[in-house]
Amino acid sequence: MSTVEPGTVLVERYRLRQQASTDLAAATAWEAHDLILDREVRVTLVTGPYTGDALDAARRAALVTDPRLVRVLDAGSDSDGRKYVVTEPYTGTTLTEIISSGLVDGQQARAIVGEAATALGVAHTRGVHHAALRPEAVRVDGHQVRVTGLGLDGGLASGDTLNVKPAELDAQGLVALLYYAMTARWPGQDLEADWIAKDTLIPLPAQLDDSGAVAPLSSLVPHVDTEIDALVARTFDTSGGTEGPKNPDDVTAALQPWGEVSVVASLPGFVQPEPEEPRRQSIAEAFGGEGVPPARRPVTGRIARTDETMAMGAGGSVPAGYPEPQNDYTYEPQAYGQHAPVPPPPPEAAPAGYPPAGYDQYGQPVAQAQPGYDQAQYAQQQPQQYPPQSYAPGGYDPNTGGYYEQDGGFATQPAPKRGGVNPTPIVLGLVGVAVVAGLIWAINAVLSPTPDVIADATPSPTVSTSAGADGGSSEPSAPTETEARPVIDSGTLLGELDWEGSTLDHPEAVERAFDTDPATFYFTTTYQRAAFGGFKDFLGMELRLREPASVSKIELLTNTPGGKVQILKGGEGGEVLAEGTFAETTTFELPEPVVSDSFTIWVTELPQVSDGFRLELSEVVLS
Repeated sequence: MSTVEPGTVLVERYRLRQQASTDLAAATAWEAHDLILDREVRVTLVTGPYTGDALDAARRAALVTDPRLVRVLDAGSDSDGRKYVVTEPYTGTTLTEIISSGLVDGQQARAIVGEAATALGVAHTRGVHHAALRPEAVRVDGHQVRVTGLGLDGGLASGDTLNVKPAELDAQGLVALLYYAMTARWPGQDLEADWIAKDTLIPLPAQLDDSGAVAPLSSLVPHVDTEIDALVARTFDTSGGTEGPKNPDDVTAALQPWGEVSVVASLPGFVQPEPEEPRRQSIAEAFGGEGVPPARRPVTGRIARTDETMAMGAGGSVPAGYPEPQNDYTYEPQAYGQHAPVPPPPPEAAPAGYPPAGYDQYGQPVAQAQPGYDQAQYAQQQPQQYPPQSYAPGGYDPNTGGYYEQDGGFATQPAPKRGGVNPTPIVLGLVGVAVVAGLIWAINAVLSPTPDVIADATPSPTVSTSAGADGGSSEPSAPTETEARPVIDSGTLLGELDWEGSTLDHPEAVERAFDTDPATFYFTTTYQRAAFGGFKDFLGMELRLREPASVSKIELLTNTPGGKVQILKGGEGGEVLAEGTFAETTTFELPEPVVSDSFTIWVTELPQVSDGFRLELSEVVLS
C-alpha cells in the first residue's frame, strides 16, 4: 500500500487534508474534500483481516438514511489497493468527552440513548446493524444525537459479530451506554480487544455484585428512575440478559418518552461548580488596601465636594489624607458636549474691563452664594450656541421665544422650523404610474397571440411517400422520432435470486443508479466467480421511462471496470443495441436513435474487485 499524506487525491476525487482521530486499530481516518460535489467528507482507510467484511457492511449501511446516523457515502478500493470508506464528517462531542466533564442525569441519559436507539431501529428494519456500540460511537451535536460507524465499526471488530444475533448485541450496547452515562462505568462488550487502538481511553468496567451480575444502577445513582433501573437489571443479570431487550426497538419502547437533548443542562448539581456567594467589598479593598481612592474628575468637569473641600475654597488648607488640588486642570470643551466655560467672576478689586462686584460680565446681577459655597469652582457654564441675553435672571425672553429658569437654564426651547419639500405626493405619483404601466403590459400580454414553442429535442425527420398506380402508398413510412426527453421513471432488477431467506444483488438499491447523485451507487453481491458464482447466468436492470422517448447515447458511470454488458431495447429478450465492458465512464453511441419506453442493462459477467467479483453502478444517463 502506498503512503498517503495531506494533499493526496484518492480515486481522483477525495483530497485528503489532515488526519482525524479514530479508536479503530485497523483504520486511519482523514478529513477530506470531495472535489466533484464540493463538500467536506471523512475518509477512513481500512486494513486487516476483516477488510472485506467492513466494506460489505459499509455498503449495506449506505442504504440507511436517518438524520441521527452518520451516512456512508462511498466505499471501495483504488488502483493502489487502498480500501476506503467515505462518510459524512463526524461532528459534535463524544459521550466519552461528555462524561469526562461530569455524569449525565437520568433524564438526559434517557434522551441520548433513546435517540440512538431510534436511529438504530431504522437501520434494523433494513437489515443493517452496528454491532460495535461504545461511548466513542455516540456524539451529541447541539440538541441532536449522532451515531457513527454504522456497519464499518462492526465489520472491523470481527466478521463474526455481523452474524451472531447483531440486533440483540445492539440492544445490549444501548443499555450499556445508558449505564455508562450515569455511572462512568462500562458494562458492555470488552473494549480492550484487538480491534480497539491501544492508545484509546478505555472506560472502567462496571462493578459486580455478590452474584456476579452488574451492580444495580440504583446502588450507584440516588433517586434513579425505577424503569431505567429495571431495564439495566434485565439486560445484565446473571442469566446473560435473556430477559433483556432483543433489538433497538425494545430499548426505544422502554425509554419513551424523553425530552430534548441538551448535555449542558444534563450535568447534575453535585458535579457542577458551586456558585460563589455574594460578598461585600470595601473601598479600601477595591483600591489595594491603601484606604484612599484616587481622585477622579466627574464628566461634568466639576470636582465633588465635601465640607472640607468647601473650606478649601475659602482659603483653607488641604486636610490630611486628601490629595493636593489639581490647579493645572485645563477645561476642554470638546470633551464635554462643546460647551465653552464662562470666565469666573472678577475679584473684589476688579481690573480694568471687568464689571463691579455683584454683577456678571454682561452687567446682570449675580445671586449671592451660600456660606461655604465656592463661586469660582462652580462657575455657571452656558452653551455657546445661545446668546448671553438668554441667560437673564428669569422669565420670558421675547428675542428667542423661550422660557428660562432663575439659574439661567432653559426650561423649553421651540424647535426651529425647517423648510423643504414633502416627498409623499411624488412617491404616490410614481407608484400610480408604475401600476398603470403594469396593467397595460398585462392586457397586451393576454391579448397578443401565443408564439410558437420550439422544443429542445431533435426535430422529427420528414417522411415522404410515393403513390402507386392505384393511388395507395407503395412503401410503409419510416418510424418517426419523438420529441420527449428520455427521463428514467423507475427500475426493476431482473434475475433475482433468493438465498437463505434474503434476495441477492440488492434490488432495493436499484434507484441509486439513476438518482442523479454520483456519490451513491447500486452494487451487487460479491461473488467468487465472474459468472455470478455459478448461481445464475445474468443480471438485468430494466429502466422504464416516463414516456416513450428517442435515445441515441447511453452512458454508464461505474466504480468497477471490467465484466461484460449489453444494452437491450425493452425488457428481457429485447433487441441488443450495443455491448462492451464496463469502464469508469462507459459510453454507447447508437447507430441511429431508438424510440422506446424502456431499456435494459444486461450483465453476463461481473467486474473483478479486490475481494471477488462485484458491480458498482453509480449513474445511468440517457440522451
